[in-house]
Amino acid sequence: MRNLIILNLRNLKKKQQTRRILIYVVALLCLLILTSCAHMPEHAKKDVLPIIDAHMHLNRDMPAEQLIELMDRAGVKSMVLMARYYRSRRSAGNGSDEQALQYAAHYPGRFIPFIAGQRPILVRKRMWTDPTHWKATSFLKKTKAKAQSGKFHGLGEFIMYHHAYSVYGSQGGGDVDIPVDSSLMHQFAKIGAEHNLPVLIHLEGEPDKLTAMISLLEKEPNTKFIWAHSCGRISAEQTRELLTRFPNLYCDLAGMTRARKRGYGNFWPRYTRWIHPIENGNGRLYPEMKKLYEDFSDRFLIGTDCAHTPALKTYEQRIYRFRVLLSQLTPATAGKLAYQNAEKMFGLK
Repeated sequence: MRNLIILNLRNLKKKQQTRRILIYVVALLCLLILTSCAHMPEHAKKDVLPIIDAHMHLNRDMPAEQLIELMDRAGVKSMVLMARYYRSRRSAGNGSDEQALQYAAHYPGRFIPFIAGQRPILVRKRMWTDPTHWKATSFLKKTKAKAQSGKFHGLGEFIMYHHAYSVYGSQGGGDVDIPVDSSLMHQFAKIGAEHNLPVLIHLEGEPDKLTAMISLLEKEPNTKFIWAHSCGRISAEQTRELLTRFPNLYCDLAGMTRARKRGYGNFWPRYTRWIHPIENGNGRLYPEMKKLYEDFSDRFLIGTDCAHTPALKTYEQRIYRFRVLLSQLTPATAGKLAYQNAEKMFGLK
């Protein structure tokens, strides 16, 4: 009995020590957050600099009210909605263009609906290479009708080349490799040019993919292309060359502040030698990237890229990390990247 009492006392002391440690850790984290906020330049703070999330997704289990609450807490004035039509448990989407329009109608000015490009039908390579395929012609007809409605502000995200990944235990996606310089993409590009809708593309910037993207840009000079994820995560030098050569090319920085346990996590979904981070892993912009943003301040947008619903848990953190990066730019450039370029790109009033 005496030994049991002693054992219980020891366990109680251990629990108390653990609680004290947790309290200290939480207090330290709060102090660090408050300190970092206090040292952030005025022009990048939440109550001064509004943000437009130009690369965000929509799943069936993302209620509009939850998104609005997250946006208000993070200082986000508007959010692009690109539905993910995937129905499998692993892909976990099941959103729709109609859902995006409903959110936009219910909360005017807060949501920016796109004609979605993430659909099971578009994973089939033949859809992109055979312009006479009946499913391709049927989908194009529907896309044209939606573009003519005037209710949408862009097309995409079209997943052209993407590495397989796993997130949140049971969710993820497989390898995708579809030719970007293909007949169906040219049809989408022409719809975008006709209705002044930008076309957003996911394409990792590996050598052969970069060559194909250049070919697409050459053939479709009247279409505004947003090349996601820092233009396929290519180098600052390569990005500079493309932006100089193609005035219809824009880059979004979606996913470049991906929230990870350690660092900013720029090498997602996997590291390759063609990936070029925009910052050093601790939130400091590389000098060549900083100069690129200043020199081409009209050509970049930002976005959180919360494709899977559990990622909403890190939404505020992703926005905050963008504010850290924006704070290192001049106020004029920070304003353009944060919201002004998106307002112009999407025709927002």
